[in-house]
Amino acid sequence: MPMHADEFLIDEVLIGRLLSEQAPQWSNLPIRRLASSGTDNAIFRLGDHLALRIPKRPTAVALLAKELDWLPHFQGLPLQVPVLRFRGRADLWPDCQFGIFDWVEGKIASPHNIADAGIAARDLARFLKALHKKDIAGAPAAGELNSRRGVALDLLSTATRQSIDVLADEIDARGTHALWEEACLTRGQKTPVWLHGDLKADNLITRNGLLHGVIDWGLSAVGDPAADYATAWVWVEPSARAEFQATLNVDDEAWVRAKGWALYGAVIALSYYRGGKNDSLCRQSRLTLSRLGLLL
Repeated sequence: MPMHADEFLIDEVLIGRLLSEQAPQWSNLPIRRLASSGTDNAIFRLGDHLALRIPKRPTAVALLAKELDWLPHFQGLPLQVPVLRFRGRADLWPDCQFGIFDWVEGKIASPHNIADAGIAARDLARFLKALHKKDIAGAPAAGELNSRRGVALDLLSTATRQSIDVLADEIDARGTHALWEEACLTRGQKTPVWLHGDLKADNLITRNGLLHGVIDWGLSAVGDPAADYATAWVWVEPSARAEFQATLNVDDEAWVRAKGWALYGAVIALSYYRGGKNDSLCRQSRLTLSRLGLLL
């Protein structure tokens, strides 16, 4: 079942044609589509050492173009970031682009692939601190170009409250509304910083039990870092949450906003994708809501 009615028809035949026309040096490599809970891009392995990402639907076209513009800027961070090798165009939508990257070898950062949750949490916190030091000159501001990750929370209230009400059969709607209101009342960070925008297990790579890489930068932009701190309830193990906060030196208001961002992502996704559209993302959303103490 497609996750969205407007998804492009993308298969190995299309990818093979794009390679033959634009990157013939790789046209003889085996092409294999990867299963993913991601909602914006399709991912294909090209042989053993490359990956191709291409938008799944119109709303993802600008996200990937922005990522291709800025990905080189993120090199040199404490965790590996994909290296862009080729940028091409696909006739799926105006200005639809695709990227070919070095494959980041490893396993997704699910709990059984992490040797020590505390070390992993501290490593991710140090990565974010380094990301926040990256120059923001000319960078895109949080907004439509990154699905509004990192904007002022109260700008998202209408959609969030509607999603909470839709999920009243699964969550403590009253408590969820109260937490959202508390988060919206906090003051945002005055100086915006670079965000990744989607720090979940599928976008974090491990090697030998250690956090190694951060992939999928389509939701990156400059905004409130609390949008990334939300991973404290999305990915960080509850036992390591305090270490994550301490390493980042996050103040109480930013921590409450981070809870708001975790709440937002979970209710928006679950209210839309439940019913078989994206079971993996729904499981993650329910886990987040459980960690926030909001799941019935």
